[in-house]
Order: sequence, then C-alpha cells, then structure tokens
Amino acid sequence: MTTVVKLGVRVIDGECIPVPGLEIGARYRYEQSPSAWSSECTDGDGLAWFRDEHPEAPLEVKLYVGDKLCDTFPVEDGATMILEV
Repeated sequence: MTTVVKLGVRVIDGECIPVPGLEIGARYRYEQSPSAWSSECTDGDGLAWFRDEHPEAPLEVKLYVGDKLCDTFPVEDGATMILEV
C-alpha cells in the first residue's frame, strides 16, 4: 500500500521576491524504505507542488537547488514550505 503526500514549496530570493522557473529537487527519507527523489519547477508565483506516491509515510524531505542542499523539513501532507535561495 502506498502513501500519497502533497507538498508545496514557495521559493523566494533574499528580498522576498518569488523565484519562477527554478527546478527544486526533493529527497524523501523513510523509516524502512530507501530514499526517493522527485523534482518540480516553480511557477510564475515561485510555487512548486509535489504530489508523489511513497512506499511508506516519509519522515523528512531535503530540498535541493541543483547540487546544493537548501534545507530539511518534516513531512506533513498539504504543508507549504518557504525556501529562500
């Protein structure tokens, strides 16, 4: 049985201006399953939505821009995280 989780990531720059067209990578960590990767691009408002199926409920998600780890968050279905780049 799989778990579906929807997460929003709002990306802003140092002046709180939304960043459109940026690819965001998400690495999900689980208690027993191997980690999983997903990526989405921000829209014109700097928002990217991840809606993924998981083998079990994810414990946390690490967010990346390119090869750079930006932050780690606990996973809560429907949550929107703010990422400053």
